[in-house]
Amino acid sequence: MASERPPSRYRRLRKAFDLSAVTAASPDSKPAKRMRTTEKSTIYEDRISSLPEEILLMILDKLDARSTMTTTILSKRWRDLPRRLPTSYNIAVDDILPPRYHRLKRLNMEAMAAYEAEKNMHKLTDIYAIKARHERWMAKIRPFTAILERYERRAMRRYVKQVNAFLLAPKNVRQRRPVHKLRLQMLGRWHENIDEWVTAAIAKWGVEDFELVIDGDCGGYNLKQLDGYRNVRLERLTLSNCQPICSWNCLTVQRLTKLTLGAGSYMGMISEILRNCIELRDFSITSSRVCQAALRFFVPTSKIKSLQVDRCCFGKIYLMSLPCLETFVCRGRPTKLSYGEVPRLRHVSLDYLQTEDNDIDDGSGTSRTYPPSKFFKRIPPLDFLVLQFKGPRMWIEPFVVPGGQLKKLFIANVPVNWDVLWILLLLGAAPALESFHVHIDNNSEQRSSGFEGLGWQTSFVRLIMKRAPLLRHVHLLDGEVRDDEQELGALQIVPRRRVWHECERAEVLDDLTAGFRFPPRIILE
Repeated sequence: MASERPPSRYRRLRKAFDLSAVTAASPDSKPAKRMRTTEKSTIYEDRISSLPEEILLMILDKLDARSTMTTTILSKRWRDLPRRLPTSYNIAVDDILPPRYHRLKRLNMEAMAAYEAEKNMHKLTDIYAIKARHERWMAKIRPFTAILERYERRAMRRYVKQVNAFLLAPKNVRQRRPVHKLRLQMLGRWHENIDEWVTAAIAKWGVEDFELVIDGDCGGYNLKQLDGYRNVRLERLTLSNCQPICSWNCLTVQRLTKLTLGAGSYMGMISEILRNCIELRDFSITSSRVCQAALRFFVPTSKIKSLQVDRCCFGKIYLMSLPCLETFVCRGRPTKLSYGEVPRLRHVSLDYLQTEDNDIDDGSGTSRTYPPSKFFKRIPPLDFLVLQFKGPRMWIEPFVVPGGQLKKLFIANVPVNWDVLWILLLLGAAPALESFHVHIDNNSEQRSSGFEGLGWQTSFVRLIMKRAPLLRHVHLLDGEVRDDEQELGALQIVPRRRVWHECERAEVLDDLTAGFRFPPRIILE
């Protein structure tokens, strides 16, 4: 036992100071051998840094300000790259709130939705029954509410310091750091600094594109405060849950070319807004809480080219006089439309969803349907028409729209249980059609599917080919259609590659072209 060697004292070195300790403890020991790089280490080789400088600069241009500054620690080459000063900034309180806050917020919203669904399902009218269910619901969310408020207080304290350090910087800093686009997203319970921040951003920094998003409680700002400043270059303004207080008759709004009023920001007075915003080209109303029986646009001197109404509670929209209007987009519940003096209107996009809570006709008690005159009354000749009519039941009646000049027709997300007669009638009324896209939503399987060679799909394509004898190319693909997040009313086609067996492909093509003397070219993907 005495002749045995003592166990090794150092079996694994984890840190650099352990190596120095071993060397100092055993001076007679041999120096450690240098580790050789293996072939596996080449996997972690930095190949991006070896790219040309032009490509690296393009990468930096795509990053935000924080990520651009972080790249300086990657290597000496990244540190020495010339950097352009960013002109677009997004300061959001969501970046400060921890992930646990968002999880609790989601649970709170789910509990609220369950409470509303239960109340609507039982159709409670007794005040005592409603009070009892409300107390049970409050007992569930009360622990969440206290935690959420604590997170919000901490985040807003940091947020106020961050925004003050940025916007309230000295004049020499503002001259060295230009800001053209700025987005502020904050919580509405702490709105004491809104006036100071908005004035500093627009009047002192000279921001051209400004967006203010307030979550929770609604805030307010008077744009008349900016009339006394000379450095105002504001052209694009977006307000969400922030009410412009008595400010539409000021000089600042006369320079606006784009105005977006989000949730809680539109308070009516559409005529006053358009009459004072004399240079307005793009106008949007989103998630308005104002319920109006009719929204009328009668501004003969207006220069508006694009008008968007998204998820609002308007019974009917009258486009009475907008002589420069070129694009009109409407999304939400079915809204009746009437067209007047809109001679330049060429692009119309309608995205309507009829839900179960509003598909009952008040008079007869049956399912409500809409004839074509409700959406296309006195519509001018169009070049591009986009339609998305959705709902658990078919609520649109077969119709024919005067489409003599219609060149592009896009019909997306049609429920698979709907009758397609209205599509065929619409197609037959457009003899000059150059591009036609239709997408059937297979909602029974909870997924969007394209052409798969099914019997009803083949019959539908044959009917389209008969209705359009001048058709030369038919492109059948499997995929889905998504809304473009950057532009309201725009759609993106996301194809999925389908592998067709040769026998299956030949059988489908024979079924499609049977009986046609000169069939069009059919492409299967």
